[in-house]
Amino acid sequence: MARFIAVHTMPMTEEQLMGMLKNLPPIPEGMTWKQTYCDFKDGKFFCEWEAPNKEAIEQGFKANNLPFDAVYPVRLFNVAKQQYED
Repeated sequence: MARFIAVHTMPMTEEQLMGMLKNLPPIPEGMTWKQTYCDFKDGKFFCEWEAPNKEAIEQGFKANNLPFDAVYPVRLFNVAKQQYED
């Protein structure tokens, strides 16, 4: 499955994010949300996803009215192993 980083700009606190997650609609089939890096000070969130393609992620966000700045296809480089992971 391909990996992507989605960038979101959404000013919110840690508590607001936790509240939003409790009411999150189901993630569309074929998409897996792996993890998120949060910058609460600047309201930036960097989310790692696995999906068949970029369009699937963008469509999933749009269907759930989740704002996003961009979605980037990425590869993970494991520094400890000195290799790319698929």
